Amino acid sequence: MNILLAYKAEPDLAMLVDSVWQAATATAQGPDVALLPVVSGSDEQAGAELMLTARDAAPEIQLSAISVGDERACYGLRHLAALGFSQRILVETPQDLRFSPAFVAAHIAAWQREQGAQLIITGSQSSEGQNGQLPWLLAEMLGWHCLGQVSDFTVENKMLHVVQDDGALRREWQLTAPAVLAVRNKGQVALRVPGMRQRLAAANAPITRLTAEMAATGQVNCCQLTRRQNRRGGVIVSGNNAGEKARRLWDMYLRQRMTP
Repeated sequence: MNILLAYKAEPDLAMLVDSVWQAATATAQGPDVALLPVVSGSDEQAGAELMLTARDAAPEIQLSAISVGDERACYGLRHLAALGFSQRILVETPQDLRFSPAFVAAHIAAWQREQGAQLIITGSQSSEGQNGQLPWLLAEMLGWHCLGQVSDFTVENKMLHVVQDDGALRREWQLTAPAVLAVRNKGQVALRVPGMRQRLAAANAPITRLTAEMAATGQVNCCQLTRRQNRRGGVIVSGNNAGEKARRLWDMYLRQRMTP
């Protein structure tokens, strides 16, 4: 079986300092992310790890990865090469893909029709657009099954055992390939780290490059940025000295919690 990891490389927004976000509120463009490195999201990293685990159990499984973005996405693809992904594909486009899931899905579907992957793994949503449409559009274009909120899966021949977990309910499914699985990482899966020897061996790993041009859709402007304040509530215990403060702390807070 050939399993394909499909994702859109995203700027690492965590590298923007607070002052950059505040300055961006005065413009209609949002923060400039042109110089930021791009990464795969947490969901895509979990999907890659589940693919590697499936390959560990069945070495005949072939792993591939396709990303849509610019030249910066090559670093992530070579990271996957160091982990054992045998084929890496980059659909190059310099255009803004934050709100273009149909464009991304169409190029992934076109590659699948040419190469014939039996299972496609995606994330649930990106950290930028967050529209969550990619896996469903991709499944519709291919005429495949699609399951979201996937937390684990195993492969046996063409049979898939898939676990869905949305935090409130856990479901287990048996289905046949082909299928699209949208992985949701709630912190339970971390992508393994390749060793230095693996990194060096993959430093010049070949990447298949395709070019794509999206029809002009007009410039996307940032309407508003609002800073979210995450503050904890608290009470200041005041007093003339440390002993008085300790007595007030006991009377106000500790006594009722320690009395059986």
